[in-house]
Amino acid sequence: MTRITLLGLVFLLGSALARGATLPAVHVAIRDHTFIPAVVHVKPGQAIVWENMDQDPHTVTSGIERAGDGRWTSSPLIPDGQTFTLRLQQPGRYPYFCKPHQYEASMHGTIVVEQ
Repeated sequence: MTRITLLGLVFLLGSALARGATLPAVHVAIRDHTFIPAVVHVKPGQAIVWENMDQDPHTVTSGIERAGDGRWTSSPLIPDGQTFTLRLQQPGRYPYFCKPHQYEASMHGTIVVEQ
């Protein structure tokens, strides 16, 4: 293997890891009108999967109340047994809530994207 090929492979592997391509998904359960866990820590590009295990439909809406803040594309209503997946690329704190149940404290969460 040539030195250039080896350097290219190292670069590609580093790029894939930086995008979260090989990191396992982080799962959030929606049960009893609660996001479990309420705070998740992920790397840029790592998948976050919400699964609704509640009889009521819920959303994962960017922001803290009402219409949301639009920092990322929020979910539609997620029926019981269905999932919503999101990947965020920029480091930071991303609060979210369930739009139909936004006045319940347990229906708020935070995604922390770390370097």
